[in-house]
This record gives sequence, C-alpha cells and structure tokens, in this order.
Amino acid sequence: MMDLPPSGTPLGHISDLPDPGGLEADWDAAPLFLVRKGDDIRCFVNICPHAGRALSLPDGRVFLHKGEHILCPVHGATFEVLSGKCTGGPAGEPLKSVPIRLDGDVIRAA
Repeated sequence: MMDLPPSGTPLGHISDLPDPGGLEADWDAAPLFLVRKGDDIRCFVNICPHAGRALSLPDGRVFLHKGEHILCPVHGATFEVLSGKCTGGPAGEPLKSVPIRLDGDVIRAA
C-alpha cells in the first residue's frame, strides 16, 4: 500500500501547470502527478493500472490528448482528465485520485 501525502503537504503550484496539461507533483515519497483543465485541478497516483508504469514523460510532463484525456506513453491507455476514468486502451481501471485543496497558488494534499 502506498503512503499518500499528509494533509497540507505542498504538491505544486497552479502557475506551473499548463492549461490544459499536467506535471509530476513536488512530493518524492510516492509517484504523483497534477493535471489542469481550466480552473479544475486534480492529483492522481502516477502509475498506469495496466502495467504499473509511470504516466509522466521522462521530463515530468503528463501528456493530455486534445486537453481531454491523460495518455499513457507506454501502451496508449487513456483516462478522463478530471475523473481518472479509463476511456480506452488496455488499462480498464481508473486512476487512483489523491484529494487536494487550493491555497492561493499552492496545491496541497487535502
């Protein structure tokens, strides 16, 4: 079982997130990433449920196809950007979400 960040842990900054787009979170104890679509921001565990690989690219970016779907760079599974629901490909299961809250420009674990 993976430890998730304690409430209040800073995970990133809204101003660093492309819109739409995603980046790895600023927390090294577990693989997490943040995604943004307009004013909506979500955090997910950075592991594809299909093969256990990272959803982020080597430079930390998370690829959003047409701003609507998170795309696994390894096997092409797709996930709805705000819910993490699997929308195509081999994964079948949703992404594990991590509760967050916004504190000005700072994104924190809830």
